[in-house]
Amino acid sequence: MHTDDPDMTPGKHYFRLKGQSAENFLQQLAHQTFLVDWCFPNPKLPDGKELCDLLVVFESTVIIWQAKDLKLGNDGNVNEKQVEKNLRQLGGARRQLMDLKTPIVLENSRRTSEPFDPSTISDVFLVSVLLGETPAVQHLATRVKSHQCHVLNREFTEIALNELDTIGDFCRYLREKERVREHVGSFILEGGEKELLGYYLLNGRSFAKLEGHNMVYLEEGTWNDLKSRPEYIARLQADEVSYVWDELIERAHTGDSCEYEKIARELARPSRFDRRCLATAYVEAHRIAHARNSDRGIFRRAMAGGNMTVCFLFTGDAVSREDRKALLDSLCFVTRGMIQNHSVVVGIATEMAIRRESSFDYCLLHIPEWGPEQQREMERLQEQTGTLTRAKMCPSGKCV
Repeated sequence: MHTDDPDMTPGKHYFRLKGQSAENFLQQLAHQTFLVDWCFPNPKLPDGKELCDLLVVFESTVIIWQAKDLKLGNDGNVNEKQVEKNLRQLGGARRQLMDLKTPIVLENSRRTSEPFDPSTISDVFLVSVLLGETPAVQHLATRVKSHQCHVLNREFTEIALNELDTIGDFCRYLREKERVREHVGSFILEGGEKELLGYYLLNGRSFAKLEGHNMVYLEEGTWNDLKSRPEYIARLQADEVSYVWDELIERAHTGDSCEYEKIARELARPSRFDRRCLATAYVEAHRIAHARNSDRGIFRRAMAGGNMTVCFLFTGDAVSREDRKALLDSLCFVTRGMIQNHSVVVGIATEMAIRRESSFDYCLLHIPEWGPEQQREMERLQEQTGTLTRAKMCPSGKCV
């Protein structure tokens, strides 16, 4: 991917890790997919024992991960007792979190310590990662008591966390797989779970066509067929710009806002496709601002994206950070009044000039109801600052 801003080039589509230990392998891939803010490695029980290898907690979703580096026996398969132990650990972790509500403190390298709150969680996924050599017989999923558990080998973990590399996309796949498992007797996957993922992506990210069968057989080759298709290759190329959005999420924690995690969470909610649309709008707006750059210059753009409205503000070098933040606040408020079907507005501000070193400011605004008082304040701000006084709404949902 090429952008005009060298600092916003992610240098990433597929992220491969060779020779890493089980936990390091899992944690580094998770950081790439779910981002550091929502990954909590090796959480501890009150007695100091490890709950699991990794917790991913994002809004109302928690993914409990347990990795095991297993060696194959003489028959080419793993020791089932070790597999069962891994599953029991997952089941025990879920019970501690959700049933016993054992106090767990979440910590990572970016956020301060905070308690895990099970009352906010509606979706729980259990994932067992069996690293080491690939066995002749591969598990697809199993149950830990009454709960489904996803059993992944090293190859598929790497494929899945690269291919479904947002929290929304990954959980959508797990949820759809759990749903279809309730409607299909058994699966035979000749080439492993990557064939199932290939089918999922080829069929509109759905397994609906598989429902109602006693047995589903997928022969080897579905995954390779997908990767060779021109539309798949074109989609990967089109997605490259979306990693600019990932960079904007990562940059949110470097700003001055005390609500950076809430801001980053709003930015991280969109799928990979939606991030592509948002990043394209950002890059396009920044290029226009760069072309119009002047010391006291100001360029604004707003757009509806997913469940939120996003505002971009670019200012000349003579505009102070303090003034820029005030302008961003005004832009978000006025935009909330102009695009009223979204109650949440996120603002991103930086310099007009595209350069390697840039500063960023962020704003998060949540106004559930828009009434006469807010309308009067919006009109006052427009008169005082000139914000979007001549704005027009494009068919794409952009306010320019």
